[in-house]
Amino acid sequence: MKTAALFLLSICLLAGCGGDNTPAGDGGDPLRERAKAAEVNLVKVRDAVAAYYAKHNKAPESVSDLAAFGIKEAELANEDYSELGYAFYNLEFDPAGKLTRGWLIATPMADREALKVRMNAVSGEFDYTGRDEDFSAAPSDNGWGNQPAANG
Repeated sequence: MKTAALFLLSICLLAGCGGDNTPAGDGGDPLRERAKAAEVNLVKVRDAVAAYYAKHNKAPESVSDLAAFGIKEAELANEDYSELGYAFYNLEFDPAGKLTRGWLIATPMADREALKVRMNAVSGEFDYTGRDEDFSAAPSDNGWGNQPAANG
């Protein structure tokens, strides 16, 4: 009986059961703390994207298109994320001009140990992955978040 219990415990540990399943950064993770600057910038980019659409009735092509809407690329940079590390994907708007779909991503500089940050532009939810890792489908993506069509 003890051997069977030990075997089941080993299987669970190998399969990832019973471990700490909290997202990266919970509990004061320094990488998550450093990602907060990117989170703030992604919210600004999302708001500028919506303002751009309201004025031009089309989605912007890159972050540089957002200068007239309060996004100065140089101000996006900090010690972990350059102004070139911000992008948006799969932007869609309804006939009334409301943002109905989109992802915004901040990618850290290659020489920094920082997280990639992804924001669901509609829900405002963030998720994170390591700098050299790919994002998996997010809980709020409704099946479209993992196949970005380049917009930005």
